[in-house]
Amino acid sequence: MQIQKSYCTPFTTYRNGTPMAPCGAIANSMFNDTIDLFYNLNSSVIQVPLLKTGNSWWTDKNVKFRNPKSYNLSSAFAGTARPPYWQKPVYLLDEEDERNNGYVNDDFIIWMRVSAFATFRNLYRRVRRIRQFADGLPAGNYTFHFPVTRFKGRKHVILSTVVWSGGSNPFLGIAYVVSGTAATLTGFVITAIHLKLRKKKTYFQK
Repeated sequence: MQIQKSYCTPFTTYRNGTPMAPCGAIANSMFNDTIDLFYNLNSSVIQVPLLKTGNSWWTDKNVKFRNPKSYNLSSAFAGTARPPYWQKPVYLLDEEDERNNGYVNDDFIIWMRVSAFATFRNLYRRVRRIRQFADGLPAGNYTFHFPVTRFKGRKHVILSTVVWSGGSNPFLGIAYVVSGTAATLTGFVITAIHLKLRKKKTYFQK
């Protein structure tokens, strides 16, 4: 297994020379918490079924990220070690679904999509549309189970409706409208100035 050191520094190999898989600071800091959502219906508590696959982009899952070719992942990653902050190796990220393991794990793929800002949002799960959740989350009381240890930062759980264009965050939409309007107005102004100067140039030539 070859590692591009320029992309992985300083989390490339251990002191004994064993390569890290996956390597790099982004992979090493991967979000690995467990979030459970419960629906409080009368006197009963129902765990909301969540989908842990199908959350990444098709191109990432089928083009950008690939597992080493081998009859099983454990042998494919033989001779490597997990990153320092990981609790288990990459080939055991999803012990229930072999197709969602290794480098093609949805959580890993989404985490490796680098954000431009220090404050960012990542898609964690989607609601599985079955039983009383066939139309989404019904109105009522919900409880989160989100165990977090102390660290230098803050975490939030956001419930949002995701469509083909992304989440229900109005910032990008507003930014695009404002930028587009400003660009259109600038184009009209520049066109008017150009036409006015062209008329003056023709007059001076005569």
